[in-house]
Amino acid sequence: MKILLLTSEFAPANGGIGTYAREIASAATDLGARVTVIAPDYAQGNTSGDGSLRFEVLRFPGGLHSMQDLPAKTRLVRRLLRTERHDVVHAADWPFFIPVALSRRLTQARLLMTVHGTEINETQTLLKRLAIRGTGVFGARTAITANSRYTRDLFRERFAVDSEQIKAVRLGVSDFWFAQESGRAATRAAFGIAPDRVVIVTVARITRRKGHPLTLAALSTLPRELRKRILWLVIGPNGENDYVRQLRHLVASVDCDIRILGALPDKEIRDIYGAADFFCLTGVPDSSGRVEGFGLVYLEAAAGGLPSVATAIGGVPDAVLDDETGLLVPPSIEDIAGAITRLTEDTDTRSILAAGASAHARALSWERCAAETYGLPRAGIRIAVDIPDRLPTGTQPHPADSAPQVHPA
Repeated sequence: MKILLLTSEFAPANGGIGTYAREIASAATDLGARVTVIAPDYAQGNTSGDGSLRFEVLRFPGGLHSMQDLPAKTRLVRRLLRTERHDVVHAADWPFFIPVALSRRLTQARLLMTVHGTEINETQTLLKRLAIRGTGVFGARTAITANSRYTRDLFRERFAVDSEQIKAVRLGVSDFWFAQESGRAATRAAFGIAPDRVVIVTVARITRRKGHPLTLAALSTLPRELRKRILWLVIGPNGENDYVRQLRHLVASVDCDIRILGALPDKEIRDIYGAADFFCLTGVPDSSGRVEGFGLVYLEAAAGGLPSVATAIGGVPDAVLDDETGLLVPPSIEDIAGAITRLTEDTDTRSILAAGASAHARALSWERCAAETYGLPRAGIRIAVDIPDRLPTGTQPHPADSAPQVHPA
């Protein structure tokens, strides 16, 4: 199977869509597909890591997407589809939906589009709705995958498509997160953490919708004796400046042991998971329309052996299974405090949930995600796909028109 995967976010830019594109391309390659990823170059010279990947990466001149990039992306897709035959053309993010739709007559490939959550709300403006309707983005021959049941249902609410046209395919977790280089005792010693401390870890950008103040407020309500047993490690890059300042002020004003560590390399985060006792991320509803489409970080923590305390918003219930891999609670101080208390005091429950979290993470591999998404065979199971045998009636070859340069990385 030949797969053309188009993404507007890829390394060296950081983000969930970039992770998705890289991991699903790697997994599909491992399952025997020939994958070509088309991604921005973010200015040449920043893509030296492409050569170590197991699939081909072709870069086009560009950076983070804006609507002004649509004409260039449309010319790019048309050129690619006229140049080579593919079995699947996969728009891994919203910016390539319209270019792929406008080019559908040039290919017999199965057209696939993935929705991640927030962009479903962002495409509800009048101009974008008209563009989607006018170009027939979600028309015939287009299959849609969503990263969670929540995202699938949100898409169904916003767009009138056949329920059979969209399916939920949960994301996967990389094998990287299962293997720690340093043991629990060594990592604790390196960070100056006493063996008897209960360590809670949060990994997320410090931004409003991630709900750090909610966790902080819950911790501050605990009895002093219990609170003094807990160390909370906060890992992640800064978001809005005013929000970061506010959080740091709150941290300094409460009687809790909290360390804001900033952004850390994945290897260091992985070792911290091995030294911690449970993960906690208490996201909150965001009035701006941004949503938590899935919550991959919960799976990464689970691979490190950590159960989670999580708020049941967005697609998080697909990443954290209540009373199986962690505790799902409403986004309230009282409920979060109760969940933290339970996992701090009840070591048996913590151990049972940790085992469930690890098993859940192993079950949600990227190979499974790629197999379900593309219909690739895995472990003796073949997943049927519907790929047309020939171009639709009326399709004619066209001479190549001008397009942005595409160059191997």
